[in-house]
Amino acid sequence: MNGLVTVFYFLVLAIWSVAYFLFVVLVFALTVAFDKERLLLHKVSRVWAKSMFLMNPLWKIRFEGRENLDVDKNYVITVNHQSMLDIPLLYVLPHINFKWVAKREVYRWPLFGQVLWMHGDITVEQGAVKSRYDLIRKGTAHLGRGTSIIIFPEGTRSKTGEIGNFKEGAFLLAKEAGVEILPCVIDGTKTPFKGWKTVPNTFTVKVMKPIPAELVNTLGTRELMGRVRETTVTELKEIRNKR
Repeated sequence: MNGLVTVFYFLVLAIWSVAYFLFVVLVFALTVAFDKERLLLHKVSRVWAKSMFLMNPLWKIRFEGRENLDVDKNYVITVNHQSMLDIPLLYVLPHINFKWVAKREVYRWPLFGQVLWMHGDITVEQGAVKSRYDLIRKGTAHLGRGTSIIIFPEGTRSKTGEIGNFKEGAFLLAKEAGVEILPCVIDGTKTPFKGWKTVPNTFTVKVMKPIPAELVNTLGTRELMGRVRETTVTELKEIRNKR
């Protein structure tokens, strides 16, 4: 039965995604001249991203910590990285416009990469000094215009599902821009398939308490990074203990 669900799911998803892509191109063409932060395009993408999960009857989403998110603020948002499903999953964050920071190779993916480009998201190359400079320059510009930035501080997907070491980029950006850090944690995106079949699965997104801008500015970068990582690890354990 799960095999039939999987076939039907991917067939519907493929048709819907192509139609969505054509609509995104149209929205981009009509709004790019005046919508610098791609607010409308972001709303369109939110519908598609959430539909990826809603159209599969074996999947559900649990969203926790809504009270920790102030939609009138912008943040540097940190989140652990388990799979490419993390990107559409984070669109459950309500009423907040954001830009992704993603590795350059992601932009070479058919359709998906072109959508990220139209969104005006930020590209980085691991280990490149220029990428860090571009992240700070572009990130502070977006934050200054009221747009949040989402960064995977691990820099790449976890092979085990556990949280790896963090890199400094997100924390340097928050310090430079003078904004709060909003730590988030996700779980479940590494295990929605067994072989080629989809399986019953709950995807969890939890928003933790933000770190005030004053504290971001006061703490050293490594101390700040260690604090956020420790909180993320603790919250991931609590989510898994609730299963």
